[in-house]
Amino acid sequence: MTHSTRLTVGVGAAALAALAISACSSSSSTGGSSAGGTGGAGDTPAASSPASNSAVAYAQSQVTKYSAVPTYTAPGGQIDISSLKGKTIYSIPIDTTTPFYVAIEGAQKKVAEQAGLRYVEFPADGSITSYQQGIQQAINAKAGAILLDGPLPGTLAPQVAAAKKAGIPVIPLHETDVTQPEQANVSAEAFAQFDEAARLFTDDAIVGRGGQAVHALVIQASETGPAKGMVAAIQDELTKHGPSGSTTTVINVAVPQWSTQIQSQVQSALLRDPSINAVLPIYDSMAQYAAPGIKQAAATRNIGIYTFNGTPAILQLVANGDVVKADVAEDPNWVAYVAMDVAFRTMLGKAPTQNETGPIRLIDSSNVADTGNPPQMGKGFGNAYEAGFAKLWGIG
Repeated sequence: MTHSTRLTVGVGAAALAALAISACSSSSSTGGSSAGGTGGAGDTPAASSPASNSAVAYAQSQVTKYSAVPTYTAPGGQIDISSLKGKTIYSIPIDTTTPFYVAIEGAQKKVAEQAGLRYVEFPADGSITSYQQGIQQAINAKAGAILLDGPLPGTLAPQVAAAKKAGIPVIPLHETDVTQPEQANVSAEAFAQFDEAARLFTDDAIVGRGGQAVHALVIQASETGPAKGMVAAIQDELTKHGPSGSTTTVINVAVPQWSTQIQSQVQSALLRDPSINAVLPIYDSMAQYAAPGIKQAAATRNIGIYTFNGTPAILQLVANGDVVKADVAEDPNWVAYVAMDVAFRTMLGKAPTQNETGPIRLIDSSNVADTGNPPQMGKGFGNAYEAGFAKLWGIG
């Protein structure tokens, strides 16, 4: 997919946040703990063993830990942001219609205005040209900081360099996993827990199989930044903590082809390999297309979907007791507060907290009611962090 392609509301937030210049081919298969899988049908529980019981116990401990409402912890030392009053922050979102980004932008604007700063959301249209225009406008306006809310700085190198020359920090948001180094040639960065989320929904799949080897069908979009790390995290989690004999089969579907190819590829994979007993899309907007594929090809098999993002429509499937069993969610409002903390510290000339990120929460049938009826974006995380950040910045 090129940057001139308009991004649609149905695309998951993490996928939008990390789109690269072009998409890869629509399908591939690679091994995890081992490629493919052999064995019995996915709906027949295996006999428990001490090793499999241990695997389930570890996975359950992780699921229990991350099912609770996250606790706010100050991400760094106290700062005085009063000197920033009157400055302007420019934000360039990768998309201006996706609910996740709408929520982030609204929260960032609210925080900036509470602190006495002007906040400008540039109306990018999903094209690299619009991102370039946004950076140039921010430079012309002598902005105090430029936030790249999704656009990748590596695709905007000349513009990022021009901003740096003008003394304006450029800060990417929610593009890089917290375990990875900061992207090149940027002033600071706010991170996300992509890999931990992948490990967590894999743990929930282990619990769901009750000690049986997990034969997971992993759906990725290789052109998105977090994809490689998330797939590796799934495979590593199954290798280290899954029941003996667990495997992964990986299929790749580029973002623009989710609506036309995921269902058919899931059906084909399930028909080809009757041992598959869990489906792990790395972004939950994939789940809406994977679910009918499961129902068409394996209606009598006990196959659940385990995924990441916290999109309300997918949380509703969890609430309905549908095939989606767990969705690791983020709170876009909390993500916005983290972004603004990084921005404030950078604008003050202070080093942001290393690998600063927002929390994740595993949502399943036990706690999906916390997200509302119907589920709402970001609900279920509490709001203690709002007062916590305000106090940290000296505006509360």
